[in-house]
Amino acid sequence: MIGARSAALIGLLGAALLGACARVRPHERQLLAHPALAQPASREQHAAHQHVYQIREGSEGAAGAGGGGCGCN
Repeated sequence: MIGARSAALIGLLGAALLGACARVRPHERQLLAHPALAQPASREQHAAHQHVYQIREGSEGAAGAGGGGCGCN
């Protein structure tokens, strides 16, 4: 048997999950399909994107773990 508290919690969880679904109109999709979010088409394009990212971050290996470009450890 499910208690009243458990039933209320399941109901709230279900309502929260259903509220997360939304229709996106065609004119709104251009904002969600930003080119920066797309995967690179080729290995060379990925290497070029990584090069630009590393220059922008000011350090080599900015995409990996371990330290930033400030020199402080």
